Amino acid sequence: MSPAKALRRALSRTADVLWDLALVTHGVSQEMADQDGVVEMLPSGTLLLLLDGPGGALGLAMIDREIMTGLIEVQTLLQVTQMPVEDRPITQTDAAMMAPLVDGTLDRLERYLEGHPLRPQFAGFRFGAMVEDARTAGLLLDAAGYRAFNVSVDLALGRRKGTILLVLPDRPDAGKADAEDGDAATPGPHERKMKLLPVRMDAVLCSLTIPLSAAQRLRAGDLIPLPPEALDSVEFVAGSGPAVAGGRLGQMNGMRAVRLSWPQGAGNVPAPMREVSELEPGGMVELAAAAAVSCPEPEPDPEPEFSASEMTEDLPDLPPMEFDTGDFSFDAEPAEAEVGDFDFDFSAAPLNVEES
Repeated sequence: MSPAKALRRALSRTADVLWDLALVTHGVSQEMADQDGVVEMLPSGTLLLLLDGPGGALGLAMIDREIMTGLIEVQTLLQVTQMPVEDRPITQTDAAMMAPLVDGTLDRLERYLEGHPLRPQFAGFRFGAMVEDARTAGLLLDAAGYRAFNVSVDLALGRRKGTILLVLPDRPDAGKADAEDGDAATPGPHERKMKLLPVRMDAVLCSLTIPLSAAQRLRAGDLIPLPPEALDSVEFVAGSGPAVAGGRLGQMNGMRAVRLSWPQGAGNVPAPMREVSELEPGGMVELAAAAAVSCPEPEPDPEPEFSASEMTEDLPDLPPMEFDTGDFSFDAEPAEAEVGDFDFDFSAAPLNVEES
């Protein structure tokens, strides 16, 4: 589909969808012009609309009073009349009421030109604002060349007849820019080397708050006790920025390792632990303390509320323990009479059960 045919179809379809209006195009003329040529195409007393495009590009749309009046009537009276056109100043309200037709036409024009080599030239333009006159429009247009489409249309079976002018800047590099955006996902020429650049990352266990005097007394070789919870709250920090990942400190194959718990998806690796640095000092990643995460110090065991001496105060004295001082021996055998008293066969005794 050629740009002229696509523009005619876009205008008719937009008017039909928006207001059920019969908009018929009788002809489209196309020409190239510079800034001065565009200004000469703009008659006085018409509605001029600025079109905002991609990358700061600016276009222009002109709608004469006859067509503007018919479009206002179909939106306010739901029909197009043949009343004389009023000679009045054009306002911002008039421009706003033309915005649906302009945006719908530009959107459909872009879609109808799918696959056309000139499609990037018309893509991305939308209604911007009203321009006071042709001189102001000439000051705003800064492209080297413009494509102008002059369309003759009538509304509602000829009740209103007029002209619509569409001016878009000529952008030879528009297609190249779209192609570069489409190739953004492909690897760049230096991507492999950039991935090999070393990046310093610190694994932060926790941060401790100590007095300044104590910090000044620290020397090489001093030991700072860390809470056990620090192993579960390791965070990776690159430079002075925020933490980028976190997990639990561990060991694998004789090296320090961290099992990542966040961000989500970080655990999709073959090995259960991620290698961080060797056990010897001077590895690629240093285990440093930072102020980003605070870990509480272990609290000392609480002291008992009462001492042993206090607990024994005011207690009564225990009475003396009395023991039988009679003579006895663990080796003594029971007397014969005592043995005879228990010489009884319980298994041979009859069992009498009385019914209740």
